[in-house]
Amino acid sequence: MGFRESIQRLFRGGTPKVTSVDIPAKLRNIKKLADAGKYNAAITLAYRTFEQMCGMKTGSERAQSETAREFLERVLKVIPLDGVAVDDFITSYEEARFSNHVITRERYELAIKTFSDLYPRIEGRAMPE
Repeated sequence: MGFRESIQRLFRGGTPKVTSVDIPAKLRNIKKLADAGKYNAAITLAYRTFEQMCGMKTGSERAQSETAREFLERVLKVIPLDGVAVDDFITSYEEARFSNHVITRERYELAIKTFSDLYPRIEGRAMPE
């Protein structure tokens, strides 16, 4: 996918098709955003990473016509994730992405903890309880 197509997709919504997600690099970028106090952007990047991982695992990216909730409802039929945790994470993403207020560090930390708990389960590596 060329630069122009990537930009068009970004503005249209949906998840770019990826073949792998470099989690350590994504986590570094999320941390950089948080260290700069950009908690809204950090949560949004964490969600986009989560969505990419789910799309890779299911072999189906989010359709342009699907909301985040609709996509993840479909994902939960394939990947055994904690529905409450996923709902909490989507709520954090929606607040960070669509609200007019600035996300607090505490809200960011809660969202990132949820993300950190979910992503190993997407890859099939359940973390010890």
